Amino acid sequence: MGVQIKSVPWVRQLVIDTGRAARRRHSVHGLFEADVTSARAALDRGQAAEQFTAFVIHCVAAAVGADPTVQAYRDLRGREVVFDQVDVGLPVEVEVDGKPFAFTHVLRDAGRRSIEDLHQEIHAVKTDPQLSPSVRKARWAHAYLLLPGFLRVALLGALHRLPRRQQALAGTIGVTAVGMFGAGAGWGIAFQLHTLSIVVGGTARRPVFFQGVLVEREFLQLTISVDHDIVDGAPAARFVARVRELLTTGDGIPVPDSAPVHSRRLV
Repeated sequence: MGVQIKSVPWVRQLVIDTGRAARRRHSVHGLFEADVTSARAALDRGQAAEQFTAFVIHCVAAAVGADPTVQAYRDLRGREVVFDQVDVGLPVEVEVDGKPFAFTHVLRDAGRRSIEDLHQEIHAVKTDPQLSPSVRKARWAHAYLLLPGFLRVALLGALHRLPRRQQALAGTIGVTAVGMFGAGAGWGIAFQLHTLSIVVGGTARRPVFFQGVLVEREFLQLTISVDHDIVDGAPAARFVARVRELLTTGDGIPVPDSAPVHSRRLV
């Protein structure tokens, strides 16, 4: 049986360093679901799948905007820095050296932008990754990898103590949309380099009582991760409640009041 021995790609080394740095955070994770039946039905009319990702990002950013303390950072002097602008770091898959790699593109001021605007930017960057400032910084990544391993990890681990550098390089919150890379139900827990990170998992259809009738509804599965050094359980719970409400009501989607309920009756 043959054995292949090859060097680790430089982009993979970035992932390894990120994982090592993320272990320094005191993370708390929560798994929850939101009924997105109406939202999916409104967006499925000939729209690309990434528009649903844009809708989720819109809802998450709006919920953060209601309480920006969930995206706060502590600087080197121990002061709490709270951004009023929500910049979302979103992994987007591109091809690097002939292999797929997910780099982080930052959607600036996502809380004040429309779903369509976010969708257009995501689509444009996926079509031409060179439009993203993150991809254009590849040469700096090569220079970073020339540093010793312990120093690289230390620099990544200290990034969150430099809030404005964190905002510039990776955004104020992180959203990983697993649905952009594959279909199916399920939750996920990713590396956490932000005070607040959301993993958008898959969707599952299940029977529930809705308006007094047993119907089949579609639920989106999400994971929230917070840095417990900064965010306590109560603010995190209120954030989850806001996100669930926005996702369920289809915030930002123009749906007429007379639109039918998109459920499949089971009995």
